[in-house]
Amino acid sequence: MSDSGSRRGCVFCEIVKGERPAHMVLESVDAVAFLDARPLFKGHTLLVPREHVETLTDLPEEALGSYFAHARRLA
Repeated sequence: MSDSGSRRGCVFCEIVKGERPAHMVLESVDAVAFLDARPLFKGHTLLVPREHVETLTDLPEEALGSYFAHARRLA
């Protein structure tokens, strides 16, 4: 992982950095949400932290509260 918290080749990191187009639904200091480019159903939205993590269990404890507040808002 680089100092910026992104990983080379990660599509989500490219979207977060604005290097890949996406229809943004939510942008905050710690997370972004965007419509899925190949949705399973209409309006399917992906929520990702701004800092790269491999899985949800890798998200730091101190980030969980705000992350799930965003998820609740999107739901």
